[in-house]
Amino acid sequence: MKRVLKRIGIILGILLLLPVVLEIGVRVYVEAPLKTDFYGSISRAAVAGLQAQVGLQTVSGPGWVHLGWIADPEKETYRIEIKDTQGWRAIGQTRFGSFLHRGLGGSYRVWRVPKDRTEPVLLGEVTVRPTFEPSPVFVPRLSGEWQKLFQPQQSGSYINDHTIYQDAQGNWRLIGITSLTDGDFNQEKYFAVGVSPDFPPAQGMKEEAPIADFGELAWAPHVITSEGQYYLFWSPHKLHQMTSSDGIVWENHQVTLTAPYHKFFRDGMVLQVAPKQWLLYTTARGWYFSQIDVYQSFDLTYWQYIRTALRSSWGSERNSPFASMESPFVVRYQNHYYLSLTYNNDSFFLHGILMMFKIWLNRPSYNDTLVFHADNPYDFGVYRGATRSPTLLTRLEAHAPEWVYNPANGQWYLTTAGWPWVATLTSGEVAVAPLEWVKKP
Repeated sequence: MKRVLKRIGIILGILLLLPVVLEIGVRVYVEAPLKTDFYGSISRAAVAGLQAQVGLQTVSGPGWVHLGWIADPEKETYRIEIKDTQGWRAIGQTRFGSFLHRGLGGSYRVWRVPKDRTEPVLLGEVTVRPTFEPSPVFVPRLSGEWQKLFQPQQSGSYINDHTIYQDAQGNWRLIGITSLTDGDFNQEKYFAVGVSPDFPPAQGMKEEAPIADFGELAWAPHVITSEGQYYLFWSPHKLHQMTSSDGIVWENHQVTLTAPYHKFFRDGMVLQVAPKQWLLYTTARGWYFSQIDVYQSFDLTYWQYIRTALRSSWGSERNSPFASMESPFVVRYQNHYYLSLTYNNDSFFLHGILMMFKIWLNRPSYNDTLVFHADNPYDFGVYRGATRSPTLLTRLEAHAPEWVYNPANGQWYLTTAGWPWVATLTSGEVAVAPLEWVKKP
């Protein structure tokens, strides 16, 4: 009898340990080939020159000031000071080229503090006075039905993450993930293109030739314009980009960030926050919890990680081995900032294994988009679950949405897309619906 009980105990122990072993195994398997490095965009040798060239840059808003610079965290840390009636006093220290301060503003200076214990060196000094105008919060919500926007026929049969913009001729363009499969992410290596003279078009967008086929994974394209130039960015695991003079013909392909600061870097979205200052929001994961990272650039070529825009912690429902906060998008509306992300990929190993076989246990969760708010574009707080997250504003039923404003009619729109084998709102096409902003009571 004792022998039987011992065997049962051993079997139960193995069964209890098996999920833990599988979880660790899956995480090691998906993480092992991924590289990380703070200096993935700026070489160590180039940091000092760019640091001197950029100096200390600022962005400010209602009651806050952000200081930005080029950092060299292997060699130095940074001490931030503010001047008051008693003189200069320290208000913070950081390893990265970013410091967010709330208050009345004033004169700031940043010191480089070498790790070899030599004398600190002044990096820069600035005077900034933030504004204090009222900044009400608005709640975005869908205000109409979904209608078909674009579905490719030649380059693929579906669209997942995508970007929408107007080219130099005034036409609206959609660039999106596709492949000649029904949604095999390992085969997504170029982008389908749709075009229409207006937005949203009554008959949908017309397909044009695909772009950005370089034999590597091509996920989550994003297009911005700056000083008459178009910039196309995409991932995963490193940052690709191309340029265009008209938003139609793309050239100058390069990889500008070869290794990100955190693993599972993908789905980049770029927001300009001041002249010659841009932020890149990306999916990421820490030791266990999912997050949205922010990288900073002063020229759209060199990027450095500066902080995490949104962290998740205990109480968060999804923390996949390959990150659950996908497709970040930040919108500024009425002097407030709104971060949306599609909250996908359930925790633990099983979901990742089943996805390989195109099995999604909870299909409605594929369209779960969370919207957070903040008075600045750098810090959207911590997500601890649906009822314990003050910055969580609302949930929208959409997957990998783009937020689109059409100046011709003054209307906002939201899109949704996704793999046809799992999406419940679409069947391979991108759909679009009108969006309205309702002032929060």
